[in-house]
Amino acid sequence: MHRPDLPQPAGDSPARHKRDSVATQKRLLDAAELEFAQRGYAGARLKDIATSAGVQTTLIHHYFDDKSGLYRAVLERALLPTQAESWSLLSTRTDLAGTVRGFVRKLTRFYATNRNLLAILRHEAVIGSELLPDILRERLSPVASGVTEMVGEMQQRGEIRRDLPPLELVVLTLSMAVYPFVDGAWLEAVLPGAVPANDDALERRCETITSLLLGTLQPQEPVSARAS
Repeated sequence: MHRPDLPQPAGDSPARHKRDSVATQKRLLDAAELEFAQRGYAGARLKDIATSAGVQTTLIHHYFDDKSGLYRAVLERALLPTQAESWSLLSTRTDLAGTVRGFVRKLTRFYATNRNLLAILRHEAVIGSELLPDILRERLSPVASGVTEMVGEMQQRGEIRRDLPPLELVVLTLSMAVYPFVDGAWLEAVLPGAVPANDDALERRCETITSLLLGTLQPQEPVSARAS
């Protein structure tokens, strides 16, 4: 028994135990993310995930309860930061250009850095997952609704053309941001350089999408006003 007035061995300290626990969970999440991306939820095996992480399978049950708990943890690790960033953008609205640029940059960089998540989404879309839609609705639907409402409000204020359906604008913006990363393999074969490979290329893509959107969204001046 350790006396409370004497230093505790470094290996037994609560701080070290916490660090080890966090590191172990990260290894498990990294291994699970790759496994789910390659095999989908149904094909993923907990034993293989544990082996890749260098731990016993029992630790998966200790930290995440079961396979569905691990799957949810993998998805939420990717989704929670972008959910928080989106709410931050919604709550600190600037002008149209600043709002569009902020969301385009967030979306494009999110998809560029979460290739495994995109692979997981594609797997589950093909087989008709029951768990994934629940997680997406819980984490992203409120944000998507908030963005759609924001577009409608900006239309009422005359900042965005009123003839453009808000839902269509949101879908098209998502499409421009995500598409190159979803079909990157064959897109690169047809159009080398189509998938941004570094920060400079990614920033150029963000600015191009932003420019296209602003040119479309901004109300057009009446012909008489332009002529004068």
